[in-house]
Amino acid sequence: MYYGELVCLRALRESDIGSMLLHWNTWELRHTIGAPLPRSRAAMEEWFVRTSKTDPWKDDEITLAITEKRSGEFLGVATLRAIRSPHNRGRIGISIYDSENRSKGYGTDATRVVLWIAFHILGLHSISLDTFPDNERAVRTYESCGFKRVGLLRKTEFMAGQHHDLLVMDILREEFMQEYPPGAFVEQSIDTS
Repeated sequence: MYYGELVCLRALRESDIGSMLLHWNTWELRHTIGAPLPRSRAAMEEWFVRTSKTDPWKDDEITLAITEKRSGEFLGVATLRAIRSPHNRGRIGISIYDSENRSKGYGTDATRVVLWIAFHILGLHSISLDTFPDNERAVRTYESCGFKRVGLLRKTEFMAGQHHDLLVMDILREEFMQEYPPGAFVEQSIDTS
């Protein structure tokens, strides 16, 4: 497990599925992270089985549960995907599921911890992401973690009857290392559940 100031990132547990489904099928969450189509419990369980077995070196992806550091409450997921060698790059995705838990610093803290894992554990050189330019909370979070705006994909996402732009952002290892050296977010225990 990896700890930030507010969150703990750990392996997914089967008990997380119920918490995921509480908020997964809401428009508020789904329209910011992909096609806003509902997902059944069976589909979520299938996704969980597949995702909980991924290996970042073999499957080019890892997904971790974001939990509140003190209470252990499930908050969302953090994903590193499209991990590519020999280029040593990847893509990040952070989702805080319950709107009541947003704007409390959990997403920012989780982003920093995932970046630490990407650069210090996986040895990646750059991490990128895309988000809707009008998702101001996400853009603010990523910029506060050191991401830079690097481009705009014009009208590439179809949502609510319209095409929307995507803002592309990235961060390089050396930029992150200046603020978060190897001692930060140290692994404190191994979670095998």
